Amino acid sequence: MAFGALFSRLFSCTTKADSTSLSGKYKFVHCPKPVKDTGCTYCEIPQFPISHQIDHKRKLRNSTVALYKHVLLLSGFPDHQSWPRRFELSPGHVISDLTTLKRKFTDGYHPSLVSMTSLQEESMMPGFDFAHSALLGLYPDGLAVEVPTRRLQEFVIAYLAGEPVDPAEKERQAELRSSFQSLELKKDYILVCGHAKRDIRCGTIGPLVMAEFKKAFEINRIPEESATLGYISHVGGHAFAGNILVFKKNGDVIWYGRVEPKHVQGIVEKTVLGSEIIEELYRG
Repeated sequence: MAFGALFSRLFSCTTKADSTSLSGKYKFVHCPKPVKDTGCTYCEIPQFPISHQIDHKRKLRNSTVALYKHVLLLSGFPDHQSWPRRFELSPGHVISDLTTLKRKFTDGYHPSLVSMTSLQEESMMPGFDFAHSALLGLYPDGLAVEVPTRRLQEFVIAYLAGEPVDPAEKERQAELRSSFQSLELKKDYILVCGHAKRDIRCGTIGPLVMAEFKKAFEINRIPEESATLGYISHVGGHAFAGNILVFKKNGDVIWYGRVEPKHVQGIVEKTVLGSEIIEELYRG
């Protein structure tokens, strides 16, 4: 069956997506005080222009978009300072191509977000084709998928267009998914929004928070194969900077906002090393 026809069938018989929910069992707690001043734990947050203040009035809870899928470029660009303001408006870039394909092949019931990262995780995929493929992390599936750039449309149809109701169509979708090389994620990613060309708040607070995360990882001796730090492109909510997303290997994504360096050791202790969520920082 042609891909267009397959999509037409899938689109006509998919169910409305539930918002991405957490599959693990988490306890809500308050952020503990830092156990050590690393030198940047109590860094003062710079003052921003009146038009770009941090919003301390609105509630953080439920301030995220309910997503059907969140896609990470695990074969990302490490120099986050050079990222363009909008990847989706950069012709020929995989995010731009995926954005165009999403508009064509998905509906409003299945919203998805594609994010750039500073990660370079291609080595996890045996025989990865560096020249012609992208490595995409898929949440809440908890998968890494190698996607040849010539097959981006098939990826969108297979993973982002919704779940068929009809058994025959479900089987066809499963066959399309199985045609991609994929594996289950084996570690967590803690990603800091530091998209400087998109917004001054994330671009300024992000590096301060990242510096403290690196210190906290050293203090707790967290190995690279267990959890990896990186930057992520704009995810929404500049006014809630610093924005931190904890991508768990089980597919859960925990969003934090208004994070300052003084909160980082608590996030590492409770969320990275444990299964607890900092209530006062939790966006969704």
